[in-house]
Amino acid sequence: MLFARLKVKKGTEGEAKRAALSIIEKSRAESGCLNYDFHQVIDDAAVFLWHETWENETAIDAHANSLHFKEFSQAIENITDEPLQITLTRMVSEKA
Repeated sequence: MLFARLKVKKGTEGEAKRAALSIIEKSRAESGCLNYDFHQVIDDAAVFLWHETWENETAIDAHANSLHFKEFSQAIENITDEPLQITLTRMVSEKA
């Protein structure tokens, strides 16, 4: 499982949201993608979060090297307020 956090400069929230939304369909269609959800923080609209589940790290690496992810990264590179933070996790509870 992967959690990602991105903070963009105030006033660029719409641009960041459009860029992220534009890759959801392609990301969900990737081999190894089990879940790909995109969120915006309620009390800070400049912060976006992703909750992603991939079959394995190979699938995560393929996503990170995909053309659509590289295009997304280029689209946001000048509007980020903090570097993209990615946290890989392992679920320790049982699935609900």
